[in-house]
Amino acid sequence: MPYKDPEKQREANRRWREANPEKAREANRRWREANPEKQREATHRWHEANPEYGRKQSRRWREANLEKARAREAAYRAANREARRAYMAAYKAAQTEANRLHAREATFAQPPKAEHRAHADCCASDSYGD
Repeated sequence: MPYKDPEKQREANRRWREANPEKAREANRRWREANPEKQREATHRWHEANPEYGRKQSRRWREANLEKARAREAAYRAANREARRAYMAAYKAAQTEANRLHAREATFAQPPKAEHRAHADCCASDSYGD
């Protein structure tokens, strides 16, 4: 290593990468192919740290590939149509049951709440061991 100081070594590596971008890209590509698990972890960490960039990238891709995006969405809807129907049927049944119970409770008149009397009024007639 030409430099013992890690900071100087990093600077030398940076200069080399700037001077040899094709070689640097090829070295990165070879490393990614040789270490797919580490690459996946690094990508996952970056996306966790930068969630807004993932959303921006998704939006940019969708805008650039609108026909592909629409085709993907249609395929997804078609593939999940039956599951969605079953979910919606269960949801509607639950809502119907809830509405029925609510209507049943509403038919019974709730007694109006009496205004609270002063403590002396409500407890004057109480006899606690007199």
